[in-house]
Amino acid sequence: MRTDILERLWLANEEAVYITKQEFMANLADWDVAPHYAGDVMVAAVLRRGSDFHFATFGDKWTLTRADIRRYLTPILEQYGCVTTRTPKNDARQSRFNKLLGFVSTGEDEFCIHYKLEQSSPKNIRGASCP
Repeated sequence: MRTDILERLWLANEEAVYITKQEFMANLADWDVAPHYAGDVMVAAVLRRGSDFHFATFGDKWTLTRADIRRYLTPILEQYGCVTTRTPKNDARQSRFNKLLGFVSTGEDEFCIHYKLEQSSPKNIRGASCP
């Protein structure tokens, strides 16, 4: 199953990344990768490494809902006290989604804006802050 998901991720991102397929796969070697389904159809992949969280959808019309994302974020918040993610600078839609979920920008690099969601965020019900 993992191999199938990684293959789909590669196909969806091949034109946007400037690395080989082998480098792409090696970069994901230590990530937890899980499918997300709508009925019987795999519509997305959910990726997690420590407090870092990402998702990728397959196809143009499907998106994960806020409820879907919260279901994936809760265990990370409980374990690490925060969730971190990155969004490409040119992806205004994803940046808006991050902010709707309660993420705040913590910096940026050449390609991405870095975000962090803490348990103490007003949009969360937990009280502890991220270490």
